[in-house]
Amino acid sequence: MLTAARLISAILFAVLAYYSAGLMAESFPDGMSHDWFEPSIGLIGLWQGWMVMGRSAGMGYTSSMGIGLRTSVQIAFFGLVFWALAEMFRRSANLRYNDFGRALVDALNLFIEYLMELVAVQPAWITLLVGGMVIGAVAEASARLWR
Repeated sequence: MLTAARLISAILFAVLAYYSAGLMAESFPDGMSHDWFEPSIGLIGLWQGWMVMGRSAGMGYTSSMGIGLRTSVQIAFFGLVFWALAEMFRRSANLRYNDFGRALVDALNLFIEYLMELVAVQPAWITLLVGGMVIGAVAEASARLWR
């Protein structure tokens, strides 16, 4: 169901995710293409803002800020999973793996590698975490304002 809290949460988390992905993309090695990185993470932010934060708004400011933090963590998690699997599929298209097990292990290794890169880029994850809490409070305010 369309509510103001869902719409505002989805839009704000999409913008936050896109911006954080841009901060992350600045640390990519030279020559590494990231044409679809920011838009795909922005779509994950849109999805998570609508499904997680928007659905949970209206439970109080403290709870909404915590759920906003959770939403940000989920954006990072699903973004890491998506890009690790995308890289694994790209490598498998080049016939790099002999079997499915090796591909899955490599996808997990890529996930861990990308997670370590995210942790190393402090502005990206600080923006995600603090922004998630602020957006949680905004979503709560919008849920109270437009019932």
